[in-house]
Amino acid sequence: MGELWTNIGISPDGALGVAVASALLYILYSVVLTLWGPRLFSSSSTLSVALLTVLGSLVARAMLGEFPTLGGALVAATTLLVMEAVIGRLRRFSKPAWARRGPRHKPRVVMIDGRFVDRPQRERVTTDADVLLRLRTAGVRHVDDAALVILESRGGVTVLRSGERIDARLLADVMGADLVPEHLIDARGAESEPSAG
Repeated sequence: MGELWTNIGISPDGALGVAVASALLYILYSVVLTLWGPRLFSSSSTLSVALLTVLGSLVARAMLGEFPTLGGALVAATTLLVMEAVIGRLRRFSKPAWARRGPRHKPRVVMIDGRFVDRPQRERVTTDADVLLRLRTAGVRHVDDAALVILESRGGVTVLRSGERIDARLLADVMGADLVPEHLIDARGAESEPSAG
């Protein structure tokens, strides 16, 4: 029985170590994804996928300590779920200064009428090749058919095809929305909203 416990159990000190490591690594990995996530997720390169996989593996292995056990895995999983719940609640009820300025990676306009917007507007969060790959994946057969392309905060793209218009309200939090020409914007939705008061 003692040998079985050695392979699946964990001591109180070991459990504390796994919990602390899990919490710190959760924060570190969250920071990495906040800073570089959109770039990594929007990239089509094998290197980006490999980097995310390796980082995840390293973090997972480091959480479990010197000798991974079932008990350690349960402590790590519980810690991660608690951290996610606590941080989710904190995000809802209190916004730090950086959150009040807006998220680091907001949705942004990357292409208008088949032409890329200036690179400073895109803040180098994705490459032209990555955007073109996303257009092909979305079924766009000619670049000029993409009237408006928005890179979403999680790395995906929204494609407005030629002849279509977008509700002005959907551009409210999009960086570069001021660059979108009026012929692509449907202002009817905003006009139909009841006025306050």
